[in-house]
Amino acid sequence: MQPAERAFLERARVGRLATVDDEGRPHAVPICYELLDGRRLVSAIDEKPKSTRELRRVRNVRSNPRVAVIVDRYVEDWRGLAWVQVRGRARVLEPSATSHEDDARALTEKYDQYADHDLAARPILEIEVGSTVSWGSLEG
Repeated sequence: MQPAERAFLERARVGRLATVDDEGRPHAVPICYELLDGRRLVSAIDEKPKSTRELRRVRNVRSNPRVAVIVDRYVEDWRGLAWVQVRGRARVLEPSATSHEDDARALTEKYDQYADHDLAARPILEIEVGSTVSWGSLEG
């Protein structure tokens, strides 16, 4: 990962996670995330109203861990357009996982909205960064 890509990902507040189910159907959802050590991207399965804890993105990761996350910036002055795509392998970290507590803390520190969520008791998606592709004006 290039330093400008890392800085862009660290500044951004939201990305879009793309997964594929076991029949090859794509699924994309916006996510809040934190980039840790430039090697791992983590995203909470938080307490927003959902019908199940086993969300489609979780089921998809369990059956096919290959994922992509795209983080973009749109501005009316197109000279400022930019995006970074992270490609990697994901896994579901249950609360008993070694890094889960630190990952939950990092997400809570980045997003004040998680202060009222019990992330320690919920799964976290972890994406090991395999490669990145970027385009545009990443600075700023």
